[in-house]
Amino acid sequence: MIKTLFLTIFEGAEARNLLRTSVAPTLLSDPEVRIVLFTKSPDRVEYYKKEFSDPRLIYEVVAPIKVEGLDKFFAFLKFLLLKTETTDLRRSSRFSLFASWLLARPAVRRMVRFLDYHLVRNSAYSRYFDAYKPDAVLLAHLFDEPEIHLLREAKKRRVKTIGFVNSWDKVTARCILRLLPDKAVVFNDVVKKEMMEHNEMAEKDIFVSGLPQYDSYFMDKNYTSREVFFNKLNLDPRKKLIVYAPLGRTCGESDWDIIDLLYRLRDSGRFGDGADLLVRFQPNDFLDEAELKKRPHLKYDYPGTRFSSTRGIDWDMNAEHLKHLRDTLHHMSLLVCYASSVSIDAAIFDKPIININFETRKPDSFEESSTKYYSFTHYKKALATGGIRLASSEEELVAAIKEYLADSSPDREGRKRLVREQCQFVDGKAGERIGKFILEPFKTQ
Repeated sequence: MIKTLFLTIFEGAEARNLLRTSVAPTLLSDPEVRIVLFTKSPDRVEYYKKEFSDPRLIYEVVAPIKVEGLDKFFAFLKFLLLKTETTDLRRSSRFSLFASWLLARPAVRRMVRFLDYHLVRNSAYSRYFDAYKPDAVLLAHLFDEPEIHLLREAKKRRVKTIGFVNSWDKVTARCILRLLPDKAVVFNDVVKKEMMEHNEMAEKDIFVSGLPQYDSYFMDKNYTSREVFFNKLNLDPRKKLIVYAPLGRTCGESDWDIIDLLYRLRDSGRFGDGADLLVRFQPNDFLDEAELKKRPHLKYDYPGTRFSSTRGIDWDMNAEHLKHLRDTLHHMSLLVCYASSVSIDAAIFDKPIININFETRKPDSFEESSTKYYSFTHYKKALATGGIRLASSEEELVAAIKEYLADSSPDREGRKRLVREQCQFVDGKAGERIGKFILEPFKTQ
């Protein structure tokens, strides 16, 4: 008897976590399971079909859902109902600070979720439930409205729901969950505790899986040779490699300044002999071509595929892009960046991590600061491991780079702790665990 699972891949992170890991193969290992994948556009469907064409994968394009009326009110309210160090720092008015202090309480959140569920009407997904009659729904990004309305429809029809918290910062930095799924999958015990504290989910309903996107880091040691990798990027394989990972255009104004600074310091011999630089731009960002043309000497990576002209969630990294990232992490000598999850990637490969803790120009506001993330709840926990070195001046940056290029062992125990706390498991089986957990509802039918 065919069992049907609904699964959302509206974001690039969702495809990376679920399709390009062992999650999807584990689900399809049950011959009676079929998966209906919800995405945003026909272009994305054609893109994914080239790589994921199993006959039991069915693609559906969901039109943008208009948020209005009570739906819009509850979509606004979800931000006020979360009070953390991060949200307090980001609030721009005394009113929002007071409203959050007043409202961000378990009893209020429970009441608001009750009203949200019963008062908001949205039938955008009803025809898909009528057509496929799903047995379970996996919501891969619980903090956005498209998934919430899919969750709402599933709850009204008493279909089992599983929510996937696909980022380490969303629970403390973004908003509460408007509605709660039956079960939630989280990366680690850190996020599990946050879900219990800020979303009132029972401990028994939270499954800790590890990070599926890192499974290949632990399992796949088939790296491109140093010579081939370096030559492809016009780098010298005899030199140690410093990788700078830009913060991104919407997160600060320092990236091009830091790129110029790193090149100036290297060219003046401040790092010593034998170092090269590679700038690895984010796959979800867009390059400023005018700035790029000013720097013909720049050696850079620009991975991924982008489906829109604005920075955000409309991106993807295919298998080739992901392998290139593994090669980069393997061959680099150290990582320089502002606050970023790529610090965890580097720690898994035991590569020293330097986070820049100074501004190259005075920001007009806190939100425009490149260093604001060091005050955020999730990143303070990462810094507390001792696995990330903060450089608060140009002199500290030079000293840290010189030290790590000479000897990569300092802060190794801190990097191990960072991996242990954020990854939870290092066996490369997070995707398999998630797949098996998702299949459990089917076994009871």
